[in-house]
Amino acid sequence: MGEEWNQETDAEDREHKSFFARLKEGLTKTRNNIVRGIDNVFSGFSTIDEEFYEELEEILVMGDIGVNATTQIIDRLKTQVRENHIKQPADCKEFLMQSIKEQMQVGENAYDFEREQSIVMIIGVNGVGKTTSVGKLAGKYKAEGRKVLIAAADTFRAAAGDQLAEWAKRADVPMVGGKEGADPASVVYDAVNAAKARGVDMLLIDTAGRLHNKKNLMEELRKMDRIIDREFPNAHRENFIVLDGTTGQNALVQAREFGDVAELTGIILTKMDGTAKGGIAVAIQSELQVPVKYIGVGEKIEDLQRFDPGDFVDALFDVEPEAQAETVAESVVERETESEPDPVEASFDEAVSEDSSGSGWTMPAWALESIAQEEAARQADPEREQEDSAGEEKKEKVSFWKKLWS
Repeated sequence: MGEEWNQETDAEDREHKSFFARLKEGLTKTRNNIVRGIDNVFSGFSTIDEEFYEELEEILVMGDIGVNATTQIIDRLKTQVRENHIKQPADCKEFLMQSIKEQMQVGENAYDFEREQSIVMIIGVNGVGKTTSVGKLAGKYKAEGRKVLIAAADTFRAAAGDQLAEWAKRADVPMVGGKEGADPASVVYDAVNAAKARGVDMLLIDTAGRLHNKKNLMEELRKMDRIIDREFPNAHRENFIVLDGTTGQNALVQAREFGDVAELTGIILTKMDGTAKGGIAVAIQSELQVPVKYIGVGEKIEDLQRFDPGDFVDALFDVEPEAQAETVAESVVERETESEPDPVEASFDEAVSEDSSGSGWTMPAWALESIAQEEAARQADPEREQEDSAGEEKKEKVSFWKKLWS
């Protein structure tokens, strides 16, 4: 029994590591879009001041993380910098990562529905991977020993039923469907009663992505809700919206639109393999107060997994989870016990020496050298800062994005 449990645990660890590797690879473009700019800010400033925070703010807002999330991340970072007496910009990178993770927490009870008798309605526009997500979730729950049933309630899109039937076959779960053009609510009625009769643990409902107008969509979803409430009132209810990670701010707009007609309880973020707009994962959760519960990085069933904010941020910053946690802990301990000299007042040679001694100094030598050169250039030419004409242009860009997101 012990060997069996160890084998299952090892298999889960291997699957988690494999998914993390795919997630990290998939976020390469986002990493280049956001993290590279952040690293440039860390290496380009010798002190932590308002200008430093403004540069970070610009990078985060322009990286699709959004104004609300950025404001909270920066405010939290300022508090941590003050409480931990941080003086060097590079030393607060780990705290920035922690601040981002805190913005994306899913919640302790977010996945309770997976262990209960539940009905999950999957909504979203056509083309975002909605039907595919239904199939992948069915495969995931079936593999976990749950009894699953799929309802093909997207009867308006040609071949939607055939596509879902293929996924049902692949996941080895039954499906209830209707003819093309049939009333979606009638399919839900049949599926709910079939779920009760068969003792199903999880009913997944695929819905139409786009009806003639918002009013029709609202009425259709309300009708489905009424049927479920009447026929299966004791079932745990979830409404997941599927969003395409490559669409950036459009994904947020879609979530807001559907949020007006349905009570959203979770987000499935798809197509995160290769997007440069992965920062939208942070923005959506902060703007809508709806957690990202699943994230997809490929076409296979196992490529859709529970969303882990720690893994997401570690993958984004290209840091192994264990190593990042150790770095944060060491950084805090060092600041609680360190004495003279102050890192701000330490010379370049002393800083490099500190680094090689393994005392916890995290700034690389090349960054220190760059800062030393920058300081020397400023001392040689005091008016150098006034020549940077790009500053105002950057501020205008941030102002533009703030207006767009507000």
